[in-house]
Amino acid sequence: MATIQDDKTVTGYPVQPGQVPTGYRSAPPYPFPPPPPEFHYNPQPAGPNKPTSFARVLMGFFAVSAVIILITFLNWLVMHPKLPEFKVESATVSLLNVTRSELTATWDISLLSTNPNKKLRINYDHVEASIVYGDHNHIRLGRTPLRPFVVNHRNQTRIDMKLGAVSEWVGDDVANEISDDRSRGLVTFGVRLMTSVRFKCGLWLSKSRLLLVTCDRVDLGLSPNNGTGTLTGLSRECGVHFYSLF
Repeated sequence: MATIQDDKTVTGYPVQPGQVPTGYRSAPPYPFPPPPPEFHYNPQPAGPNKPTSFARVLMGFFAVSAVIILITFLNWLVMHPKLPEFKVESATVSLLNVTRSELTATWDISLLSTNPNKKLRINYDHVEASIVYGDHNHIRLGRTPLRPFVVNHRNQTRIDMKLGAVSEWVGDDVANEISDDRSRGLVTFGVRLMTSVRFKCGLWLSKSRLLLVTCDRVDLGLSPNNGTGTLTGLSRECGVHFYSLF
């Protein structure tokens, strides 16, 4: 009768200590598992900085300003503003006297201002008038501030001004020229009007712009006895020049 050898393992029985199941090689004890790899922080590239509160306020301010400028520009195009018109209606000079290099005289000037716009009213602020003389009207003989005024659309207004010069130093050359003109019975002066203007339609009001009115060759016929002269011929058209402050 066959006997079961001690080095054999019977199926269904637990393996005895020191025995290896048939068909399997003995293996050395499994080593400790390797440590996990070290964690290295990989910094991400810095993205754009988020806007601060001040930056957001600044961007909002510029956005609102851009919208206002755009609306103003569109209104300006829609309104289609036209330049005002000026002309000299009347002009007189009295007590004109030249002594050596000094001048004394009084001018009374009336300008007619016309607003040709259909919808726009024109506000005239900080108005100053002056009398000039010379080939290029570069010599100012007198000046005076004027009251601000308004000209409604498709309307006119008259601007009366009185300017004077008392013993105003003009130099020998200018004094001699005016004396020669007076002896011929005709002296030519120029009128200047400088003002800031604003166009208005309803609630819309433009920013101020600088306006210069130039009335050249205002010819005054003089009486040889009393130094009084009046405008000769018809009224004189004036030039209008805008210097934008818009």
